Parts: sequence; C-alpha cells; structure tokens
Amino acid sequence: MRKVLIPTDFSEVSENALKYGLDLYRRTKSTIDVVHVYHPAYDPGQTELIDVSSGVENLLKDNMAELLRKVSIFDIDVNGKVELGFVTEKIVKLSFNYDIIVMGTTGSNSLLGKIFGSVSSDVATQAHCPVLLVPPKIRFSGLTNIVYSCDFDGVNNDVLSEIISFANRYKAKLHFVHIKENDNEFKLDLPKEVEADYSIDEIEADSVINGVNGFIEKTNAELVIMATKQRSFWEKIVHTNHTKEFALNVKVPLLVYHETNR
Repeated sequence: MRKVLIPTDFSEVSENALKYGLDLYRRTKSTIDVVHVYHPAYDPGQTELIDVSSGVENLLKDNMAELLRKVSIFDIDVNGKVELGFVTEKIVKLSFNYDIIVMGTTGSNSLLGKIFGSVSSDVATQAHCPVLLVPPKIRFSGLTNIVYSCDFDGVNNDVLSEIISFANRYKAKLHFVHIKENDNEFKLDLPKEVEADYSIDEIEADSVINGVNGFIEKTNAELVIMATKQRSFWEKIVHTNHTKEFALNVKVPLLVYHETNR
C-alpha cells in the first residue's frame, strides 16, 4: 500500500496539485493524506497575523473539510489533518513516513507564490521520499512520455529501479536526456535487464532548463524526473542547484528523487 502525502495551503495552486495527485493515484493501492501546516504567528494561507486564541485551528479544520468535499468526486478515500509547526520543517519530518509527496509550485511574483514556491522547492531538495511538484493549472491526462534529466554520473541503480517501475505503471516511454554543456563525451550505460521502453539522447542547449523544456515540447512529455545528490558543504557552494530552478521554471510536473537518503 503506497502512502501519499499532499500538503495544502488552501490556494488554487495547492488544490490543483491535490486533484492531480488524486487522478494520478486513484487506480492504485494508495492511502492519501492531505495536510495543512500552520504556525500560530503566521500562516501563508492567510493575509494577516494570527492570534492563537482566535480559534484559528477550528477554522483551518473547517477549510480542510470543505477542501475534501470538493475532491470527493474522485471516489478515493482521503484523510485530512491540520498540523502545527514551520511548514518546510514539518513536511520534511513527515516525509519519513511516506512514499511520495505531491505539492503545487508556482513561479509567480505574488507574495503567496514566492512563499509556496520556496516551500515546495525546499521540500523537494530536503525530503526523505520522492517529491512530485505540480505547476499551476496542469491537469493529469495520463503519462505517455517521461523525461529523465541525466548528468555525467548517470543514474543511480536504486533510482533507476523506481523510475522504471513508475513509468511501466503508466505504460509510458522513458527518455534519458543529457544536456551538453561542454565537450566531454556522455555515455549512459544501463543494465541489460532493463525492462522498459526507453531512449537515450544528448542535446545541446544554453542551459539545462532550456534544453529540457525544449525536449519536453519536442516529445510532448507530461513529466520530468531528476535526482538530487547529497553534496558536501564546498560542493554546494560551487555547484548550481538545478533542482530549485527546475521547480519554479519547468513547464510540466517535476518528480524529484534522492540518490542517497532513500
């Protein structure tokens, strides 16, 4: 039984991510938990400071109940809960108990967009389970082409096993894509026993994001997968973090795996 966590701040972006997640997992053996995390001094879902004594928790529980009523048409059991804490820290802590997190993300310039966009990208890089980031207004309509963004290190075997299982579940083709940024030769060696429909491509582009977005348009891909790596302190300083850039700029849902903390 797969355990799915879907955080919400009751915005349109997070509601859309909830509907996407329910559509994605409605025909699988999964349990769905929807969580709203708030801090007594400030809640990104509200425009003003909150007084702990104002009964805000009851209000948020009412909001949660209304949200679950909206998605009851998906005919899948969904559990809703309201948790106290700092949003990113709480979701990362909860991630130990789940197989995947589904979140909305936005690159908008609004205050709410910046807050939730930052939370979703931070969760994607820190969580202890895969994180699926869903852009605004994206609807689930099946998966036929999935892009995996590769670097020169190739694909971790554990991650490879999981993404093949994910792609086969939806009968989708996997496209392993490397964006060429220098003259080094790229060669991806996959195990001979890989049982999946896949291709391997190397393309030139002025940036990883532009290259992947271009390949998405070319193949009509509905999902991008990438894997984060645990880097040392100095490596974090000298390497660009593509995950956060992807989270706010990729045009289709982004599924983030973690190579070393699964």
